[in-house]
Formats: sequence, C-alpha cells, structure tokens
Amino acid sequence: MYAEVIIPLALPRNYTWSVPEQWREAVREGCRVEVELRNKKYAGIVKRLHTDKPASFEPKAIGNVLDTEPVIHPAQGKLWEWISNYYLCSEGEVMAAALPAHFKLSSETILVFNEEAGEDFGHLDNDEFVVAEALLIKKELKLTDVQQLLDSSHVYPVIKRLIEKKVCFVWESLKESYSPKKENYVVLNPEYDNEDKLGELLNNWGRAPKQMELLLAYLHLVKTGGDVTRAGLLKKAGASDSQLKGLVDKGILRIEQRVVDRIHYLPKDIRIDFQLTAAQQRAFEEVNAVFEQKSVCLLHGVTSSGKTQVYIRQMEQVIRRGQQVLYLLPEIALTAQIIRRLKQHFGGFIGIYHSKFNQNERLEIWNKIRTGELKIILGARSALFLPFSDLGLVVADEEHDPSYKQQDPAPRYHARDAAIYYASLFGAKVLLGSATPSVETYYNATTGKYGLVELMERYGTGQLPEIRIVDTKALRWVKKVEKKQEEPFAGASWLTDVEEPPAPPEPATGARDNGKPILSPALYNAIERTLAAGKQVILFQNRRGYSPYQVCEVCGWIPQCRYCDVSLNFHKLTNKLHCHYCGTVYPPVNTCAACGNHRFVQRNFGTERIEEYLDEVFPKAKVARMDIDSVRGKTAHDTLIQQFEQGKVDILVGTQMVVKGLDFENVSVVGILDADSLLHFADFRVNERAFQLMEQVSGRAGRKDADGLVLIQVADTANPVLGYVQAHDYGLFFRHEIAARQQFGYPPFTRVIRVTFRHRDKEVVQSAAQFFANNLKKDFGPWLVGPAEPVIARIRNQYLMELLLKLPKDGHTIAFAKQVIQQQMAMVQNARHWRSVVIIPDVDMI
Repeated sequence: MYAEVIIPLALPRNYTWSVPEQWREAVREGCRVEVELRNKKYAGIVKRLHTDKPASFEPKAIGNVLDTEPVIHPAQGKLWEWISNYYLCSEGEVMAAALPAHFKLSSETILVFNEEAGEDFGHLDNDEFVVAEALLIKKELKLTDVQQLLDSSHVYPVIKRLIEKKVCFVWESLKESYSPKKENYVVLNPEYDNEDKLGELLNNWGRAPKQMELLLAYLHLVKTGGDVTRAGLLKKAGASDSQLKGLVDKGILRIEQRVVDRIHYLPKDIRIDFQLTAAQQRAFEEVNAVFEQKSVCLLHGVTSSGKTQVYIRQMEQVIRRGQQVLYLLPEIALTAQIIRRLKQHFGGFIGIYHSKFNQNERLEIWNKIRTGELKIILGARSALFLPFSDLGLVVADEEHDPSYKQQDPAPRYHARDAAIYYASLFGAKVLLGSATPSVETYYNATTGKYGLVELMERYGTGQLPEIRIVDTKALRWVKKVEKKQEEPFAGASWLTDVEEPPAPPEPATGARDNGKPILSPALYNAIERTLAAGKQVILFQNRRGYSPYQVCEVCGWIPQCRYCDVSLNFHKLTNKLHCHYCGTVYPPVNTCAACGNHRFVQRNFGTERIEEYLDEVFPKAKVARMDIDSVRGKTAHDTLIQQFEQGKVDILVGTQMVVKGLDFENVSVVGILDADSLLHFADFRVNERAFQLMEQVSGRAGRKDADGLVLIQVADTANPVLGYVQAHDYGLFFRHEIAARQQFGYPPFTRVIRVTFRHRDKEVVQSAAQFFANNLKKDFGPWLVGPAEPVIARIRNQYLMELLLKLPKDGHTIAFAKQVIQQQMAMVQNARHWRSVVIIPDVDMI
C-alpha cells in the first residue's frame, strides 16, 4: 500500500510514501501521518491511498499515523486541489494556509546518548561535560533541557561538538502543540447532597465563621447559576484560598479540573424578532425563486436597504433544515458589529473565525465545525477552509471588496470565487451581496450565469444622502476667506439654518498643502452644524500616518526608503519615517541629503494629521481614528465601533476601514477629504474602485430615518465617476465601464494572469522576464503585455518585472496557458544564473 501525502511545503507535486503493514488498518484518507523528507519530519495529510508503486524511486515508509479520524473532509481535499490547479500553486501551500498551526506539528529536537561513547568524558570542555553527564543519566535530553542546563539559549555550538565527538546523536520527533484549556470547578461532596445531612452540618457548625460564609456563598451560586468555578467563588464571596482549602481538607467541598472552551457561547436558540419590510420580503422571495433554478444569486441592494435582514431570513431556513452556513466578510473589522446582531438571532449556533484568534481558539472552532456543533461561521477569507460537514448556504457580503483576494503568500486565491466552487461540492447555494457589485459579478448576473435580485430602497423612511462636489482648485487658504453663498440643501433644518459658511479657523502650522485644505469651508460648516445638533461625522482619507511625504523647499529632494522605490511616510505618534511597503522605520530627516538645507515641507495629509487638526478646530468634540495603526489587537476594532455606536465619539476619521458595511444610526455628514487620490492610479479597475469606495463611504450617512449629506473634496471635478456617485447610479457606471472593458480586452471579457519576477539584481530579473516572455510569444503573442517595470519597481531590495496575459475566456486556452507558465517557471529556475529569481503567478489579479 502507498500513500500520496500533502506536506506543508511548496513542492511541484505531492510525494508518495509506502504504508508499513502495522499502519494499514489505521491509515485513512484525510488523516495526518508522520513522514520524513531530507532528514526532517513533517505531519502530512493523506490525499490518496493506492497500490501503484512509483516507478522512478523507492518510496520511504511513513513513520506513524497521528489521527484515528480524518481531520479534513473529502470536500476540503477537493477544494485544496481546485485552488492549487486554478491559482497555480502547490497543494502544500494551500495546506499551510488552510490548517490551524496545531495540526502542522512542530519538529522537536531530542539528543540521544550514544552508548558506545562510554563514561570517560575527560576530553570534553566544561559545557560539553555538563551535557554529557546529564545524557549519561537520562539517556535523552530535549533542546530546552540543554538550554536550562547551560543557562543559555546559544547551545548549538556545544551540541554540534558533542555530535562530532560521537557522544550523542540527534533524533527529530513530532510533538502536538495544542493543549486544551482547563479550569478548576468547586463541587459539593456527594455525601452532602442529602438535605438532612447538609442541614445537620450547617446547624452544628462550630468555629471558622469565614468558612461558613464561603460555604453558604457556594450553595447560593449553585442554586442561581449552576456550575461554580474556583475563581468565581472566591471573587463572589470575597474569600481567600486558605478558607477554601479548609473546606476541601474537611471533605465538604472538592476541586475538579475540567476541560472548558476558550470561547464563550450563548445558549442555542433561534429568535427572529423582526418583520421584513415589503421590499425586503419581495427580495427574500425572489432569492428563493432564483435558488430553485441557479446556485448563485447576487443581491444588489443600495446602502442601508437591509440586506443583512434578508441574509438572516435565508440563514434561518438553512439552520432549521439542520445544515450549516458560512457568512464571509472581507474585513475582520466588520465581524465585530455583525456578530453582535447575529448572536441576538442565533445564540450559540454561531461562531466566529479569523486571524486575530490564537491557534488554540482556532483549533477548537475547527473541531466544532467538523462535528457539526456550530451551524453558522462568520469570518474573513480564511474561514473558507473550515471543515463543514453539511454546508447549505454561503453568504459573501460586500462581495466586491478586493480584500477577499489573498496577495502574499500563496495561495493567491479569491475567497468569493473559491467559495462558489466549495459550495458546489455540497450542492449549497451562494448569496452574494453588495451595494456596488464588482463589474465581473454584475456582468455574470445580467447575462444569466447568476441570478439577480435588486433591493433599491433604503430601510424605513431614510433616503440616499445628497452628494456635493467641492472643487479644491477654487480654494486657497488665506488670512481672510471670502464667504460664499452655499447651495441650499433640502434636508434637515440644522444643516440649512446658516446661509453663509464661515471660514474654518486659520490652520496650525503644516495644516495646509500649497492651498490644498484638510477641510473646505463647506465641509467645516457642515461639521460644525452637525455637532451642534448632536449628530456624528465620518471623514474618509485613504492615507494613514501624518504626512505621506516631505520635500526640501530648496531643491525638491524627497526622503526615500533604502530598500523600496517609495517615499517615506511621517508618523507623528512614533516621530519616525515609515516605509509602508517593507516596514522599515527611519529617524526624522532634518537635513536635505542633496543640498544640505534644513527647510522641509510636509505634503498632503494622512489620518494622524487630520485627527490632530480636528482636535484643534473642534476642541469640544471627541475625535477618534480608525486605521491599521490605531486598532491593533483582537478587540480594538470592536471597542472603537462600540464607542462610536454609543455616541462617545463625535468625529471618526479613517481609511478604508470606515467604508466597509458598518452601520451607524447617528451619522449625518460624511466627508471624503481627497478624492483625487482614489481617481488617479495605474490600474484598469481604477474607476470601479473609486466608485465603490465613494459610494460605500457615502452610504454611512443618513441611515436611520434622517437625511444625510456627503461632501467630496476633489480637484478633478470633470471626472465622470463623480457624476455616477452623485446620482447614486450604479447602472450608468456599469454601462460605461463594461464598454471600456470590452474595448480594451479586460475582465469580464478576458481572464487575466499576471506573472511577477523578483530578484535583488536588476539585470538578472530583466533578462529572466524577457526570456520568459519570448517563450510565451509563440503561443500567446496577441494576448501578452510586457514585460515591464511596475509603478513601484523595487520592494524589500528586490527588483520587480511584470508581464500580463489577457486570455480569451476559453477553457482549453486558459488550461494550456497555465501549463505553459508552469513549464516556463521550471525552465527559468533550472537555469543556473536565474535559479534565485522568484516567479509569482497571480490568476485573476486584483
């Protein structure tokens, strides 16, 4: 018997090991086995058992079977294989991304005493002698034991010398790193379960009144709350360990250690306590009708139309059938708010899974999903790899979001597309939801591949917010700003009761950029009136840090990263210059490296700078910032969101985190501070991304029976995307965009594969990319673009080259192209002078 085994390495194909006689009964497909490759041990997953001996080599035997039951289901194995084939990566890379770390056992080094070495250690130095003596007594030592013996973490030279002198040899073993969480519970001795016995004990109590109080507190907690933990009892009773120990020593109470969940779950209950509106009910019924005919349905609903309530009703149907639901969200930030809503309706049936959980917590959730104990999982893209036993529905909320696409490392999969394939393995349905669907998804829905249901009115009496364009070219910061009559806004009276917008206060040093303001007079005025009315404000700027770059006033020199071709961002919190690509941090630059001048100007503004400026001009308002720098940690997102929901924050400044599907009832004004940064970058999706971001951030305003106002500060006022956003007209945007995509041969009319080359030597990477491209021209010449340098041509001291394949949507051509790409990768990396060139294929690049 032979086993094809997946190990968590980027191997071109899976290796085969033989199955010894003693393991043939135990081994099963989907179980983990211990295997050895090049003297290292790995825990691999058995993909296939067969009897075909490899013709080209003699397979090694597997060392052990680690599981009695498979840790992955057959559908997961098929998903891994599909991702590997579709996204041009290895199954080992998929396994490394998919399994919790505790399933990928660590290799632990053990030193074993060599009995032939004898007991004469006179030729050893002091450290060697100490270790040898311990080995003589114990016969085996772990690496950590040696470190403790020598009181040092640098023990490898000592071990190396002992191995060379043949005192010991090294043996690698695999160890399980997962340990269940245990907690101490207090229980009453069964002897006192009898009320008469317990009454007799209490009535005849002598000394130790504190112990008596502790016992009474225990009896009260048992009666009111069930099981009693040791820590909970001591806290509630205000007692000490010694008092509890006295009751244990007397045989009245006992301490039991029990395995407990790391994550607290509510009681399992389904409570749907809302009624769908007429529009939502119609959408719900139309989705059901689509699912009669198709497996995938797009729910296109404007912002604040109540798509989540339609999802909940769909999920209820599936749960009542006993099946499972996967609810995907693009960002961890979104899970905090939605999980609270879903727990109200589904209680302990629902769990949450994402990368902020530690490895022990992830493993426990994994097992609860595998056994079917959890029925709904809410998570980011990594939740796709969970071992569902009976998946009935996948919900991909905000399906347009580029965060669904994994970038680095491999596998570079798109969670939305992979979820559609995964659902097909179960015969499950997929519900995609968005106010601004991706062009590809909307095209599939309008051409009949997917079903399409539209929900085009907001929940309740709320209307889509009015959007005003503020031309920043016409604004100049001077000491006296000319007052201009504002256009009347037919909304809430508190937004229209001032006819002329006053000028914002003179900004502090550095709060302007050659006349480009942080807040225009119109936006400043709207914020002031909003705060006076007790409402909230969201300001969006897609740049973090204090200043994206600083420039010498004399010669124009800009500080650059030493390892990347990008300027450095100044972060005031750390008072350092940061590279946002490689993470390198530099001290502030005070002297120009080119001309020696000391005068620098900070250009543009990031979220840190905006927060500081708002604190100056609105000193009574509570300002908070939501970006990757300010919301680190497992609960940081949730804490900030709850503070904003509860009105403890008046103005929220943020990057894309504030755009994505968050629901705040009291927000009436939204400001997009620099829309030009969204409209101008080199990507065929630039118009789509800009429309989605601006429409989504504007959707945060006026969500609860109130009018909202959105102000977009922009210099390129003639850009057509602004007109689509101002009209909230996705259909018009789509018609213009799809025509351009067809004209220039971009998705959804083609399948795009980008191949990136990386190397520390510029000439080497250019020659490798050119060789690769020349070999592709024969078969794919009309569809080949490049090679060329990307916009940022060096990252982490690696020079980059890219080429693009825009292939026709023909299955045979695409499969042939993938095969040729893999062959060419092998050819390039087998050439001695290109061996160290890293080649990264990215299918359906975002």
